[in-house]
Amino acid sequence: MTTRLTRWLTALDNFEAKMALLPAVRRYGRLTRATGLVLEATGLQLPLGATCIIERQDGPETKEVESEVVGFNGQRLFLMPREEVEGILPGARVYARAGHGEGLQ
Repeated sequence: MTTRLTRWLTALDNFEAKMALLPAVRRYGRLTRATGLVLEATGLQLPLGATCIIERQDGPETKEVESEVVGFNGQRLFLMPREEVEGILPGARVYARAGHGEGLQ
């Protein structure tokens, strides 16, 4: 191997090591509406029955509320929460549970 190629491969190895330290990119949507117990979110495309996590404020802490996709209309998902919804705010982040668009690998 030439010196130039060796330096190039070393630089690539260094970049790869630095990239491994970066946090995973995680896609999320936003909560846009709450009507009764059904919540509406945009920004994600998930199948019926998929599990989502909605961020909820509990004082200074952010908690997670598990919910299930029970319907959709165009780009909107309809979610049914499985837990207490008190503290969920308009615009709250909605994440897919692992296995559905978890992040870039």
